[in-house]
Amino acid sequence: MIEGIGRDAEWSLPAAFYRDEARYARERKMIFEANWLLFSWSERLAEPGDYVTGQLAGHSIFAIRGDDGKVRAFHNVCRHRASELLREETGRCGKLIVCPYHSWSFKRDGALHKAAEFGKDATFDPDEWGLYALDCEEWRGLVFVRIRREGPSLIDWLGPVVGFAERFPLEKQHYFTKKERVVDVDWKTYGENYLECYHCRAMHPGLCATLDIDRYAIDVHAEHELFHLHAPGREEGLTQGTYLYRFPFLMLNLYDWGSSIATVEPLGPGRLKHINWYFFEDVSPEKAEANQQSADWSAQIITEDLDIIVGVQRNLNAGIYTRGALSKTHEHAVIAFDRMAVEALERPGPQRIAAE
Repeated sequence: MIEGIGRDAEWSLPAAFYRDEARYARERKMIFEANWLLFSWSERLAEPGDYVTGQLAGHSIFAIRGDDGKVRAFHNVCRHRASELLREETGRCGKLIVCPYHSWSFKRDGALHKAAEFGKDATFDPDEWGLYALDCEEWRGLVFVRIRREGPSLIDWLGPVVGFAERFPLEKQHYFTKKERVVDVDWKTYGENYLECYHCRAMHPGLCATLDIDRYAIDVHAEHELFHLHAPGREEGLTQGTYLYRFPFLMLNLYDWGSSIATVEPLGPGRLKHINWYFFEDVSPEKAEANQQSADWSAQIITEDLDIIVGVQRNLNAGIYTRGALSKTHEHAVIAFDRMAVEALERPGPQRIAAE
């Protein structure tokens, strides 16, 4: 029992955990690189040669549709002198990926094609000198990548998510818009906020007007590192759906009208990019206004959260607050999330990244 606050409470994580550079470096290796992370959506990679670039767990990477129709992912690193191979966010390359620095070229499957003008006696094994590959799989129109090339398949990693999402027509939905924001908030600060509705009455009047907050619940599936958030809607409409959070930071908000798919990209201790994509079955011009209203409704809730947890992070950084009490009644999912974040750093794992 925590002295002075009774049996129905536990301690939060120490404030230093949300700002410490060394701890963040371990999280990057042992959490971000070890898990499947959402990277793109399949419609962006419709044809062979279509590619998407970006950052994932601090690595510059790209995904590309191969001639065989399979999506593959690679570090965006030339094997010659480490130049970034593809510099546009999206595009379509020819049959070869040609380095803009010294013109080394690679096939769409990552194999080396030619070390340009290297010398008459030079020979390079195409596979040994191919691009640094990453694990990459598609699921229902979403593209996931894993930096560390070991572990469960994507379907096994998703676990119960597959069943929860089964009734929603994800494959029929199309990208409509996105909202991205860079904020001074640690990824754990954001996850903790997402996984409790203790704050909902104080902060989310719009959400409370549509959900029966008295019946809001979060089911913790600890063995799958999954959280299922649910509450009855006060009437049919925006909030009829399923809310899922897969550790470390995949958020699937699935509705009959569409999907709000979110993740975060940690940028350092106490800093992240929040990424939110909105998909609808009907993205015709006639539905644009209604779709935008739905996306804005969802984005407003995130704005309300970010506005207050930026202040939380400032106080975590300042040094006066050390740790606080967590309610087992209202913050049981936060307690479970924090335990996952701690235990992930205690597991044995390789010290070298896949590209080394």
